[in-house]
Amino acid sequence: MLLVSAILSGQTIKSFLKSHTAESRPYVLWMAKEFNISNQQFYSKSESERKELIQQLFKNSSTIPSWLSNHWQNEAGFAFPSGHTLFAVTWAFLALTLLKLKQHYVIVSITIIWSILIEISRLLLGMHSPIDLITSILIAWIISLISYFYARKWHIVDK
Repeated sequence: MLLVSAILSGQTIKSFLKSHTAESRPYVLWMAKEFNISNQQFYSKSESERKELIQQLFKNSSTIPSWLSNHWQNEAGFAFPSGHTLFAVTWAFLALTLLKLKQHYVIVSITIIWSILIEISRLLLGMHSPIDLITSILIAWIISLISYFYARKWHIVDK
């Protein structure tokens, strides 16, 4: 129940922040400059219209591979904060605090490496800026600290 609460609270915070900050994704800002389309104009369209626009712009592109264009079509929402980073880093912090590095170093190490790879991919794919990731990491850290506090209080982990 503790793990589910941690993950769900992170995703709830992410959804709230995305809807209230409405920060454009880096690839949308690049498209705005490249194709003379304002990011406000892009986000004023429905999700299906955004997907269609991306598809049209990069249909026969020599600069953007089709797999990346397809990824952008599936992720046409707002950027801040990074939900993928928040999810992965929350798991990494929970593994680190609840499993302890000394006792389960293989599982903890794999989880940390996995979360770092997720973060790198979000930057390389043009989905997020560094501040999106940093904010997600801070939120994940707070959630994991709260979770650790309750795990200790309920004697799930040793003090």
